[in-house]
Amino acid sequence: MKDHLIALTEAVRLARLELNCYRDPRCAGTPEWTLKRLESLLADAKVNEAMAVLTSDGSPSIVPDHPRQTTKH
Repeated sequence: MKDHLIALTEAVRLARLELNCYRDPRCAGTPEWTLKRLESLLADAKVNEAMAVLTSDGSPSIVPDHPRQTTKH
């Protein structure tokens, strides 16, 4: 499990660096390039494996469940 946590932490760290770089005019890429880079970081096979392992144990989500509200017109 330690390796999975490391993989996720590294992916988040690198994604944050990419976002910081996107906002910095000295190294900013295009929005398309930044999205492609974020996708490659976050959809990496090791990251996907880590997510599968760490979320398969019934751990609660960090996003609270909210009942979906529908509006009638």
